[in-house]
Amino acid sequence: MKGYSLTAALMALVLVGFSGCGRMSSEPLLPALTADEIDGALLWERITVDSDYRTYSEWPDHAGLQPGQSPHGVWHRVYGNRSLFDALPLSDSVSPAGTIIVKENYDNNKELRNVAVMAKVDSWDPGNGDWFWGIYSPDGTVMAEGSLGGCISCHEGMADNDYVVINPLNEAP
Repeated sequence: MKGYSLTAALMALVLVGFSGCGRMSSEPLLPALTADEIDGALLWERITVDSDYRTYSEWPDHAGLQPGQSPHGVWHRVYGNRSLFDALPLSDSVSPAGTIIVKENYDNNKELRNVAVMAKVDSWDPGNGDWFWGIYSPDGTVMAEGSLGGCISCHEGMADNDYVVINPLNEAP
């Protein structure tokens, strides 16, 4: 009986410890994509085959379908991968290489229009935060990829938050 009580107590401590982390994810922690290999097709494979982006976390105060604005959809849903959420809060507001942020963009009828992705790739585009941008149709067809001027021009207003618009990176999610 004593062994059972000790085991139960240890399990309780482990569970309390994990619950204090804020999130538990089954998403695998994958190596960051590199500037030599990155392209739109590989990024889509990373977020759909290597790990399903729909298992990524959402910011607690921005979870679920949210009102959006142009050029994204009237509605959107935003996901961030484990590389980002494991690092938050970031005192320097710079996302680690390997960070992936996915924004599903929906129309007025709440039907998926496209998927926009930001991937932090070391030495990809240092002048613009090293973000690789991808825009995909719902079936994964690459619509645009790389250092996309339209994406950069909208997000550069948040350069001090590493081009991330949704939430401050120096705050805990």
